[in-house]
Amino acid sequence: MEIKKLNTNWGAFIVSGLIAIVYALLTFLVPEQVAKTVILVTGIAIIVAGFVCLLISLRHKKNMRPWGMLCFESVVMIALGIVSIFWSQQTIIGLLFIMGLWSVIMGAFMLFVIFSIKGLDNRGFYILSGILSIVFGILLITHPFDIAKIFIIISGIIALVFGVIMMMFGFTLRKIDKEMKVEIVDEKE
Repeated sequence: MEIKKLNTNWGAFIVSGLIAIVYALLTFLVPEQVAKTVILVTGIAIIVAGFVCLLISLRHKKNMRPWGMLCFESVVMIALGIVSIFWSQQTIIGLLFIMGLWSVIMGAFMLFVIFSIKGLDNRGFYILSGILSIVFGILLITHPFDIAKIFIIISGIIALVFGVIMMMFGFTLRKIDKEMKVEIVDEKE
C-alpha cells in the first residue's frame, strides 16, 4: 500500500527533475546571472530569517528572558541580507576572498603540521594536499569571478545529473503506477 501512495506522486519527481535541468542549462548559458540570483535569493532568505529572529528576541524581552544577543544577531543578519542584495558582486568577491584566505591558512597549517611530525605515513599525499589548498586559496583570492563561474558550472553539472535521475525515477514510478492500475482492473474482471 505504501508503494501505491508513493507512485501517485510521480509527477512531483518529474517536475523536480525538469527544474533541476532548467537550472543546469542556465548555469551553462548565463553563469554570472545564476550567481547573482543565488546571492539575491540568499540575501532575501537571510533578511527573512533575521526578522524572524528579531521577533523571537522581542518576545524573549517581553517574557523577561535573555534577548540582547539574539537581537544583535538579528540586526547583523538583516544587514548582511541587505548587503548581499544590493551589492551582490561585492558579496561574491567577499565570500570567495574569505574562502580563499581560509584555504591558504589551512593549507599552510597542514604543511606546518606535516613537517613537524616525524615518521608520518603518506607524507607526500598530505604535502600535496596542503600545497593544493594553498594554490586553490590563491586562485580564489586572485580570480574570484572565474572560480565563481566554475562553482556555478559544477553545480549545474550536478543539477543536470540529479534532474535526469529524478525524471527517470518519476517515469519509472509512472510506469509502475499504470501497471498497478491495470492489475487492479484485471482483478476486478
